[in-house]
Amino acid sequence: MINSEISTILLAAGFSSRMGKLKALLPWQGIPLIQYQIEQMRKAGVNEIIVVLGYRAQLLQRIVSPFDVKTVINENYSEGKSSSIRKGASHIKHNAKGIFVSAVDQPVPSNTLQKLMKHLNITQDVAVIPVYHEKRGHPILFNGTIRNDLLAVNENTKGLRHVIQKYHKRIAYLKVNDPTILYNFNKLNDYMQHGT
Repeated sequence: MINSEISTILLAAGFSSRMGKLKALLPWQGIPLIQYQIEQMRKAGVNEIIVVLGYRAQLLQRIVSPFDVKTVINENYSEGKSSSIRKGASHIKHNAKGIFVSAVDQPVPSNTLQKLMKHLNITQDVAVIPVYHEKRGHPILFNGTIRNDLLAVNENTKGLRHVIQKYHKRIAYLKVNDPTILYNFNKLNDYMQHGT
């Protein structure tokens, strides 16, 4: 992204209980999902990647240690995704112009990420959400100016939904020709439909 610092909060702290196995290690295009996510973010030009770990943190730390990422441990990962978003946001550089919030089980290629980054750079919207066939997807790219909102998300107020509702007039919905923005591997069947 031209003249901008982009950070990513990569959420990989959960139990993966519905999947039955650790999502981060599921094969995707020949490599673990977590590695794919990191490589695509780097390829897109993301400057800073904060990987939030919790369940099986030591195992995943060994997987990501060869990469230029910062790992942080969310000791309260059992409290839900919002606790990991807060943990990640607290480690983001203060000069970040944009902040991706990306779950480890939602792989999206670098060219789509770049489109979101380019749109934010031009418009300075509060957030950019990708859309495929009228369906909203992920990851969401937030403007760095609302970092404090990410630091305050919680499950009681529906997490990121509250942020989107708060700024609904300043959210951009960017149409992309990429079905992967809708992928969400919660259960093994979800993954088997698309897994490689």
